[in-house]
Amino acid sequence: MPGIKKIHMDGFTGALMAVESFNGTVAVLHGPGGCRNYHTFISSQCYPRMSPENFRKYSQKYLYWNPRMPCTYMDENDYINGAESKIEEILPIVKEVHGGTAVFIQSPGASLIGDNISDVIERLGYSDTALAIEESLISQPFSSSYDHTVRSLIEWKRPKKKETRKGTVNILGLPITTKAWADSLEELKHMLALCKIDVISSPGAGCSVEDIDSSAEAEYNVMVCPEYGSRTAQYYEEKLGIRCIRSKAGAPVGFDASEAWIKNICETMGKDPSAALEYVGKHRLRAFNTIDKLVYNQKTKGIRFAVMADSSVLLPLTKWLYSYLSMIPVFLEAEPGEDTDCMKSLDAFIDRAGLKGSIGMDISKTEPHFVLADGHMSETLRLMGVCKAGVDISVPDLSHFSFIPKPVMGALGSMYILDEIFNNL
Repeated sequence: MPGIKKIHMDGFTGALMAVESFNGTVAVLHGPGGCRNYHTFISSQCYPRMSPENFRKYSQKYLYWNPRMPCTYMDENDYINGAESKIEEILPIVKEVHGGTAVFIQSPGASLIGDNISDVIERLGYSDTALAIEESLISQPFSSSYDHTVRSLIEWKRPKKKETRKGTVNILGLPITTKAWADSLEELKHMLALCKIDVISSPGAGCSVEDIDSSAEAEYNVMVCPEYGSRTAQYYEEKLGIRCIRSKAGAPVGFDASEAWIKNICETMGKDPSAALEYVGKHRLRAFNTIDKLVYNQKTKGIRFAVMADSSVLLPLTKWLYSYLSMIPVFLEAEPGEDTDCMKSLDAFIDRAGLKGSIGMDISKTEPHFVLADGHMSETLRLMGVCKAGVDISVPDLSHFSFIPKPVMGALGSMYILDEIFNNL
């Protein structure tokens, strides 16, 4: 079997998803119609916004019955003569249909033409409710482009420094491409609430543009995945004096990293983590009792697994499955845009465990039982016979549907991962 390479989502997709992550915003795609199809699908999968409204309003030019990502539908003449006239035409339509904030993202080809979208927005009088991300981000990793776009929206909104509300935080670095991200967000909010810490906003994960103003009141920011929030955190610290708390253990994936995440936050903020640790402990005990009564409770020992994920998820997930279930990592691949600290920690762990061969291998030659990756990749590898089963931790996911909460983060996220593993042994 030839070597298998994962196809990674690029910075163009990252910018579009970041815009779509804000409640009440609409990403307007300046480019050809072909760029719209996949992105409307993946956006709808990540952040469904369907409602029983009259869909006739979406029948207008540039929307064509699809409420997501209206597009200027550039053609060959536009690439020669420019397409500012289409920007002038689409903007009032989008504002009438969607309201809220319109954010223009240019396709890679459109960005070469030089249409000045910001000038059109100002000329038409929409500067307070529309903006353009002028850069072409396709060559950037998905994660850093996502982070850059979230930061750009915050910079455009220019929140003013306000009186700090003690015991409050903003959650940064949780992308909507995380499987069941809204469930993970609620889980993290719940864990923080048990420590008497209130969450004001979550830029990049369901936050509204209006919430950006109130985010300036937070005492701290707390990081989930630094690949998706480091630049945003830098803005908050430099412009508003709000420090960011991040865990050396990476994202709160698995019992151990979830405990480390909450302990680190509470230590910095002077809060008592006992209630949250008890909450995680209850789920840890339930997991132990469930595994203990299984006739094959030792069956995970020595099971081979592969992980393809962002470095801040790759680190805690690999360590947890190795130490908690005695599973063996045989293939590890970080998504582009790796966090340096997480990769250093992962390398040190792999070296201590004598598992250096798990990085840089051809996955088709490693024979993993499980692949933990985005749903599309894990299912593809299963159908190809590379692995026995997949555990979905991010989108795209074309084959699995969830009617119950299945977060990846926190105590409930740990239970989801265990459920998938033990039901597919």
